[in-house]
Amino acid sequence: MQRFHTLYLKSLLLLLFLLTSFATIKAGANNNEKALLWEISGKGLKQPSYIFGTIHAICQDEFTMPEAVKARLQQTEQLSLEVDMDAPSFMTEMQQSLILQNGGSLKSFFTEEEYKTLSEYFASNLGIPLQQVDMLKPLTLYSMLLSQLTDCQTVMLEQQLMEMAHAQGKEIIGVETVKEQIAAMEQIPVQIQVNMLMETVREMDKAKADYREMVALYLNKDVQGLFEVSRKDFTAEEYKAYEEAFLTSRNKRWIPVIEREVKSRPTFFAVGTGHLAGQNGLLELLRKQGYTIKPVLE
Repeated sequence: MQRFHTLYLKSLLLLLFLLTSFATIKAGANNNEKALLWEISGKGLKQPSYIFGTIHAICQDEFTMPEAVKARLQQTEQLSLEVDMDAPSFMTEMQQSLILQNGGSLKSFFTEEEYKTLSEYFASNLGIPLQQVDMLKPLTLYSMLLSQLTDCQTVMLEQQLMEMAHAQGKEIIGVETVKEQIAAMEQIPVQIQVNMLMETVREMDKAKADYREMVALYLNKDVQGLFEVSRKDFTAEEYKAYEEAFLTSRNKRWIPVIEREVKSRPTFFAVGTGHLAGQNGLLELLRKQGYTIKPVLE
């Protein structure tokens, strides 16, 4: 059971970050520039800060951390991720977020046919009897499927950045708490969670192909292409709810935190690429606050 628990936790971490790696990138200022790393300056700042759009998980042999990212991290005094993964309470809070409250049952969310399909997939592909995970949320099970999207050893860019920051003696912080991030996830209606889970199980080959396409677009810094691919499987209603919960409300909540930190010390921010662009993206929201935002081109 401990092996299963470890898999749940690692998978949920990936889900938290992956959901916003490609979430929404709409037409907006400077979106024609292919850049993932941006400089924040102006408005009286003595030194610039930087913000980097991540993919979170990628095949180890496909990606090398850009030299520009390494250099700008070196020039700053702290690293800010979406959440502070160094916090003592981080793992405990993540573990608590996996489980249904008030003795709920996973099986109650599915039809008999859906549950049979799900049971067969998890038993044959993950070696996990579904009865043993009956206390978990549908979104947690969905997160476990993300490990099936690639046939390679993946790396998390956040982990690489953390290791670099530790080596440089830098503090690591977050623009939100784990509780705030989990609360955003839980705004996704249960039926949408169920639909996401079942569609992935039934069409895993398509899910793998979509993910490979998104990785290729990311490596090419094609944010507009990512937008078009990432939303094609959502209905308009589903996407509206998803966008508000995962992006717009969080971006607006992060701006005062980002402002506080850049005024205090030069900071390197690393967040999912989907948070950067669009009228309600971090880049445009920072411009509206009076900052100069420009791409760092290699």
